[in-house]
Amino acid sequence: MSTSRRASGTGTGTGTVAGCVLAATVTVGTLSGCVIGDATGNRETVTVQAGQDSAGSAGTAGAPSPTPGAPAPGSDPSPAAPAASGDAGLDIAASYSVAWLDGGRPVTGGETGAASARAAWSTSKVPLAIAALRHDPATGPTVESALTESDNAAAEQLWTSLGDPTTAGAAVQAVLREGGDTTTTVQNQVVRPGFSAFGQTMWTTADQATFAGKLSCLPGAGPVLDAMGRISNGGGYGLGLIPGARFKGGWGPDESGAYQVRQFGLVPGRDGTQVPVAIAATSPDGSYEGGQRVLDDIVAQLPGHLAGVTGVTPGSC
Repeated sequence: MSTSRRASGTGTGTGTVAGCVLAATVTVGTLSGCVIGDATGNRETVTVQAGQDSAGSAGTAGAPSPTPGAPAPGSDPSPAAPAASGDAGLDIAASYSVAWLDGGRPVTGGETGAASARAAWSTSKVPLAIAALRHDPATGPTVESALTESDNAAAEQLWTSLGDPTTAGAAVQAVLREGGDTTTTVQNQVVRPGFSAFGQTMWTTADQATFAGKLSCLPGAGPVLDAMGRISNGGGYGLGLIPGARFKGGWGPDESGAYQVRQFGLVPGRDGTQVPVAIAATSPDGSYEGGQRVLDDIVAQLPGHLAGVTGVTPGSC
């Protein structure tokens, strides 16, 4: 077992977003007293098995690990994202990608389009959980573990409950299509030993934000959205600093061993809507903790950029 950077309790100062509003202008990394929706300053103590994040994988010692995923060799990982309505323009000193919806259209920053496609890791558990609940409502407790604790074994149980890999992949991909993601192909075969097939799905931040915008409209998504508001493993940084955020994170080493860290979900907007947001980064120093810090920096800059953004109204489909 290993513990990554998180101090239990409520934190303020660098990297926190306590009680923020979307219109505030803040110094990078400091969001106390601002408004983005509300942000939680909790840094929860998280203990995970070394090498696991979403669905089993051996990772860097001392860091939690991922869900597997990467498209089959020679396949087109992800078509270009829909045209954006603007440029997010964040100032981040790392390889990153960010997207949110404003009036239903994606605004992107950093790497965009196909260039922003990274392995989904444990974020893939969201459409997987919806597909599993539709197939068998009795999987509720397993869904809870797969999402709130990012339990890889639980996620694998959900995957196998859907049938053979091809059938399971088709069921999860159908959920993505219902959620407005018309381009992502769910990986149904293990392409990196030690990592789950579905976790290696290549997913752009623009497509994730689009999918997040339709989540509340998808049949069977209620329990999933509820669980996304109670993340424990991987919930003390990035979007997890925003009070009221409903999100899921994922993390794991790329082929070079550098950690990729990502999150997507819904954050409270100033106008009462929920803003669909997706963020992702490759750790500049290769460590899981380095990736966490980049996500903290991205979230620290969101208030000024999301001021005036019109998100989605839950249930208004």
